[in-house]
Amino acid sequence: MNKPKVFVTGATGTVGSYLVEYLVNKGFEVMGCIRPSSRASKLDNLAKTYPRSLTYAVADIRGPAQLSNYMIGCDIVVHAAANVEPYSRWQELHEVNVQGTQNVLSAAISAGVKQFVHISSLSVITGDQDQYGICEKQPLIYSREAYANSKIEAEKVVMEKALDKEIEITVLRPGFIYGPYERTWLPKLVQAMKRRRAMLVGDTQKETNVIFVENLCRAIESAMLNPKAYGQIYNLTDGQSITKRLLFDTICDELNLPRVNLIIPTYAAKLLVETACLITPYVSLQLKNKLARYSRAAYRLVAVNQGFDISKAERELGYIERIPFTEGMAKALAPWKTQSSS
Repeated sequence: MNKPKVFVTGATGTVGSYLVEYLVNKGFEVMGCIRPSSRASKLDNLAKTYPRSLTYAVADIRGPAQLSNYMIGCDIVVHAAANVEPYSRWQELHEVNVQGTQNVLSAAISAGVKQFVHISSLSVITGDQDQYGICEKQPLIYSREAYANSKIEAEKVVMEKALDKEIEITVLRPGFIYGPYERTWLPKLVQAMKRRRAMLVGDTQKETNVIFVENLCRAIESAMLNPKAYGQIYNLTDGQSITKRLLFDTICDELNLPRVNLIIPTYAAKLLVETACLITPYVSLQLKNKLARYSRAAYRLVAVNQGFDISKAERELGYIERIPFTEGMAKALAPWKTQSSS
């Protein structure tokens, strides 16, 4: 039996690029979708290795033209494209994360795709308060974090369409994704550690919610054309209790950096975050990038307890065989170790 053909948006991003390679290695036929401004060198090299399995289209999901034509013949769309920059304006986030999702979903329906797998985020049920053992029944929580709110709106778009039965819908909610060449949170944290500017906040034993990108890919594969996953939402993490201290210590130890010993009170962290959020609209792009380590997403990473129940994914998707956190983080940090030794 032939494996289904998969259309992957955001095919040069952290999730999409890893997923494309993961799927073609598994024998799937894949079409990636990338922005006109994206660098396609990695996809080009991969397509030379798998000329019969991988093609890609250049399209802007903010404009629906041509999207459905590219999807014709595909069985599944995995929508991994998103704007994840913490200080993006709401209009920019809405255009990509909400309207872009609507465009990709509408194109998938027009093309006769069987299943739409939406990569959401655990930020939609986190807010800025401590969470413990939260399952998928937790109501969506709006916060002052624009990215998280945009993912809420995108998830609503997708789940509303699930009721129409024009296409089968599955929503996956990963935590903070890490992997080789991740470009959003891990590089900023590593740079801060190298410059001895990283800091922990309050109770360093609070839980974080990270997931290695290959574990996410395994969950995606398990959800594809799986009737149990139709119309369902799944929380996803590495499935281990990873404290803020353990996260920081693991990164420092792997890169042979001094462990982070600076711990500031929660109120001081909140003050830093609110100050950064106030001034970022008025500063240069360079300074805005520096201030990203004081974003509300960064605060969520280091200061908010994020305990999530993934038993539904384990039970219905068979999400059991996972790469352990320490092994995954070693793979994620390998590019930094190579740079340091060169």
